[in-house]
Amino acid sequence: MKIIAVMSPKGGIGKTTTADSVAYILGEEYGKRVLVLDGDPQGDTSKTFGAYEPEGIGLSELLERHVNVGGDYRTSELIQTTRYEHIDIVPANGYLMRTDMNLMLKQEENQVTRLRDALEEVSGAYDYCICDCGRLLDMVVINILLSASLVIAPAKVGGYENEALRNLEEQVEDLKKFNPDLRIKIIMTMRQKNKTSLDMELWLHEEYGWNMFTTPIRRSIIAEKASMAMKPLPEFSRRGIVSQDYRSMVEELMREV
Repeated sequence: MKIIAVMSPKGGIGKTTTADSVAYILGEEYGKRVLVLDGDPQGDTSKTFGAYEPEGIGLSELLERHVNVGGDYRTSELIQTTRYEHIDIVPANGYLMRTDMNLMLKQEENQVTRLRDALEEVSGAYDYCICDCGRLLDMVVINILLSASLVIAPAKVGGYENEALRNLEEQVEDLKKFNPDLRIKIIMTMRQKNKTSLDMELWLHEEYGWNMFTTPIRRSIIAEKASMAMKPLPEFSRRGIVSQDYRSMVEELMREV
């Protein structure tokens, strides 16, 4: 099972849309067995895949109450099916904020590797695990990144994007001490055909080179409509330009991993 995290410290950048679209395309269009892991307390990915419950169980229990740490849950018991044949999910809700605090207070070796250990249980059942991370590098996200081999980092035109990317790059570099296989790959989102956007795209390619997806994701109001409908973008707009962009991105991803 290839574990891929989608993370950005910036909001409104298409992070969850990217995670959900990649998972949907891999599962429903390529027929891959996909496990989605929602690592954001807002639970937007859980809502997209119809698994959000404010009081429900999911990633919090996986991290705090797994049998590996003396709890009463196995990973398979916390995975929910979705309305999509090839996609299952470990959902999340606001309790993840409490989980972060609880893990932070623990002085145990496995406080940052609990997820990696728990996912071993189902590693043979899925081809991909796509993780939607929260914006903060908290204990939940650290657990995700120490499990993953790739971080997809969405970036868009904006005054603070360069600094945010460099900060994320530094954070990933620090975590390589514990997960040497971890690497980062940038995807430009909300790209428009104007000079500012094209200059930003050129800068990203010059700065990050092969660590960036060739395909940019164009801006479209359809992406916002899909999130309002709580559906993966490629399902909501099968022929839309942004769905086509994500398909090209997934082709790149599959060639690499």
